[in-house]
Amino acid sequence: MNAVRRRLGPGMIRAMGDEASVSWVFDNATRDWVDLAHGTTGLAPGLAGGRYVCWACREHLMLKGARPDSKVSPYFSHTSGADCAAAPAVREQLEADGRIVIEFQRRITRAWPGVHCVLEAPFDAGANAAAGRSVLPPAVVVGGDGNEVLVVERPRRPVGTGEVEQRIQAVKARYGGGARHVWFWAKDALQAARLADLAVLPRGLAKARHATIAPTEQQLAILAAGGRVYFLDGQQVLIPYGVHDFDHEQRSEEDWDFPDWRWGWHRDWRISHPVPAPDATRWGLAPVTFDELTRTRGVFSLATANDLMNRLEQSQRGRWRSRRSQAAALYQERHRPTPPAEPTAPLPMPAAEASPEPPAPPAAPPEPPASAAAVPGSRPHRPPLPEERPEPEAQKTNQPDGEQLPEDSVYLPAAAVPPGPMPPPPAYPPAPGQPPLVPSPAQGQRRGWRSLFGLRT
Repeated sequence: MNAVRRRLGPGMIRAMGDEASVSWVFDNATRDWVDLAHGTTGLAPGLAGGRYVCWACREHLMLKGARPDSKVSPYFSHTSGADCAAAPAVREQLEADGRIVIEFQRRITRAWPGVHCVLEAPFDAGANAAAGRSVLPPAVVVGGDGNEVLVVERPRRPVGTGEVEQRIQAVKARYGGGARHVWFWAKDALQAARLADLAVLPRGLAKARHATIAPTEQQLAILAAGGRVYFLDGQQVLIPYGVHDFDHEQRSEEDWDFPDWRWGWHRDWRISHPVPAPDATRWGLAPVTFDELTRTRGVFSLATANDLMNRLEQSQRGRWRSRRSQAAALYQERHRPTPPAEPTAPLPMPAAEASPEPPAPPAAPPEPPASAAAVPGSRPHRPPLPEERPEPEAQKTNQPDGEQLPEDSVYLPAAAVPPGPMPPPPAYPPAPGQPPLVPSPAQGQRRGWRSLFGLRT
């Protein structure tokens, strides 16, 4: 962990006047990559007991020109003196793998500034030379010693199951069983194993569609060994969870053959998380951002992904209850007893319509009582005169004790006024007589305005 990372540049190191070249040189003593641009301090010249290994062909290398009296610049050479036995295409693939892992290391360093983050190969390259060429690039090792170590793999190409198991064992042997081993697979690895998308409705969140894949044997081996598997998709990281497909068992008084858009509701699924269970039918992929994953310094934080998976588990219980309830409702609808038919009563005959009676003639107004004005020559009725009241007695004086006032007293009795003659009744004009009757005109005779006033024509 304390070794300084030293690697070759993107070009090949060539010795002066020598055609031998290597792309990657691994130092089995320091478990690190060697870059001669940093000098040869601490590097033993020659074979050094098989210390230096070519990463492309796994052949041991010799360090030349490292002695102080050497007249050439330091360089590595294959022991055979020839070029690397690996094909040029293999060397190009290894260089591409190296660029991917170096870029990922820089990405982690930017997310966790100040954290110890180096490239290391956690196995003996020389001891594994017989196993064939490895497609696994060096690992990104983050943190300190013991349980704080985080080993991150970034394979660019498909990896064999045997090589995955060897890397898992090498990580445990070097860093201990408490080291966290995380594998970030490229997005290209999803294409071959891609299955149908899964429509999800996490509780409290909007509807979404999650990609699902069929896990490979290598990925299952990583989970079985206690590691974690993630997928990189640009700025997103896809975290897998288990999807267990199943069919609802039809219970009594349930019908699942819906005739409408619910026809496939008998097929359902359940989730296993935070790590997919070994017996999962497929893996669903929960998307989180790389910033959310690296929120905690030195540790990949799964808080956002775990919250999403918990919401999926909560919604599945409600989904199961709702579907079973509707299956029971469909059964009740189909098996509802038919009510007995009621006897139909004869329809009543319509009543004969009565002919409308003619309206009654309007009542004649009451005749006014016969009055004197209607009798010719009689006078109209006059109201009765008021009754004559007796004259009051002579006014008495205010002399006390009935004494007679003297003649010179100012209190003299009022003189008695003799009654005068009654005024004659008012004269009323005579009542007009009834106008003379005008004879009706003869048949065919016109009646002019003169005849209305009794004038002869």
